[in-house]
Amino acid sequence: MNERAFSAPERGLILLIAIALLTSGAILYATWERPVTLRTSEPIVVEDVLIVLPTFLDPRMIDLNTASVEELVRLPGIGEVLAGRIVAHREAHGRFDTIDDLTAVNGIGPAIVDGLRDQATVDSEEEPPVDGQ
Repeated sequence: MNERAFSAPERGLILLIAIALLTSGAILYATWERPVTLRTSEPIVVEDVLIVLPTFLDPRMIDLNTASVEELVRLPGIGEVLAGRIVAHREAHGRFDTIDDLTAVNGIGPAIVDGLRDQATVDSEEEPPVDGQ
């Protein structure tokens, strides 16, 4: 067999590559094994970030007397068609006095009303007219 010995520059290059591989492996292992520490005492400050709450966590009650179709569809069991019917009924017959008054809207029964009681209200009053009008 004709085995050729490495020259001095080739051996130096192989040694440098081996050192680089071992060092990068040690660095990766050290950072990978580092325990994650949470610093709960330091506030996190982020600027120019819009935070959107999921609908199911939205703490605001939806007022049946002032809500738009877009707001009404957030209620459980109310789709766009029923929301449109609620708005149309409200415009034709006036304010809802209680949540149970929703049963007067075509397609809404007691089961739907019971499902939205904790998210809907009829609290808002009509705004008083401005003086002179």
